[in-house]
Amino acid sequence: MKFRIFNGPKREFNKMVPTEEVLTLTNLVRLLDSKDTSNSDTYSGNNTLVIYSDEYSGVADFFIEGFLIYSFFYAERYGFEEVLLHNPPAKILQQLQSTHTDLDISVKYYDYAKLKLHHLKIIKEEFDNYIIGQSNAKNELLTSLYNLTNEGSHKPMVIMLYGPTSVGKTESAKFVNDIVSPEKKIFRKQLSMFHNENFMNYIFGDKSNSFAKDLLDRDTNVILLDEFDKAHPMFYSAFYQLFDEGVYTDKYYEVNLENTIIFCTSNYLNEKEIRKNLGAPIYSRFDHFIRFEELTSLAKEAIIDRVYEEELIKFNEDDQSEIDKIDIKSKLKGQCVWQNKSAELCK
Repeated sequence: MKFRIFNGPKREFNKMVPTEEVLTLTNLVRLLDSKDTSNSDTYSGNNTLVIYSDEYSGVADFFIEGFLIYSFFYAERYGFEEVLLHNPPAKILQQLQSTHTDLDISVKYYDYAKLKLHHLKIIKEEFDNYIIGQSNAKNELLTSLYNLTNEGSHKPMVIMLYGPTSVGKTESAKFVNDIVSPEKKIFRKQLSMFHNENFMNYIFGDKSNSFAKDLLDRDTNVILLDEFDKAHPMFYSAFYQLFDEGVYTDKYYEVNLENTIIFCTSNYLNEKEIRKNLGAPIYSRFDHFIRFEELTSLAKEAIIDRVYEEELIKFNEDDQSEIDKIDIKSKLKGQCVWQNKSAELCK
């Protein structure tokens, strides 16, 4: 029997799946659970059993632990000759790798886009058009990313973007992803949600829903751990091996994240604050710290101009004319001036 393993996003795995004579694990489980045996003929004769990453949670642990035995048993019963596995758990991989039988096993890894020198050139030329008022951050970002353009495999480049809120940290990470992997969605997790023990299973391993499983299913090699500073400190240890070696391991999965760019964001204003609040163990594992400055009045006005034009074109000409009469843009700019003066007085 043939076993075809694919590690990567579901969208790419689907390209391997035949259009006919396919039995999914979900259908197989429904068939086994059903007391009505009249459906058996419907699924007999299918050449391929397809198992998606989100289907492993629908079966009992004993099926995962005895996967190879059950595969042969149900293959004989339902006639499939090939099994396609999407991001299988480690226990299934171990069974396939340790078997001494004559199995036809192949493993394919999705080829994630790697940062190249020409990407850095685009970032340098276009950054200021997307992220306004952060030219110093741009230069530090280019320097930080350069080593990843060398040939070969690299551990992840782990970068902390820090500074006041709403100054372009998150958008910078998204911008880099758009350059490296156009039309692919950045892998983003809002760590401010991970503030209590309810997320322990997700971070440290759960069969149905886990951080490791989501990493395997990601579309891109640019990862954003937003508001990293707001996660409960108990979770930081989960990232030690990932930041050090590019490997993330839990009870069910092991993920290799070589050549990955990992952005973390925080609202701390200096590295001393970061070290004090996050702790030395995780602080020492960051490769670079990039500060984002408070926006000047000119930068805020430039952002208003850009966003105003982007939103205005969504309306028809008559509505645009009415909106222009209200002069919203000038009012917003006036508010920015007032806020900046207030901030100066507070100092």
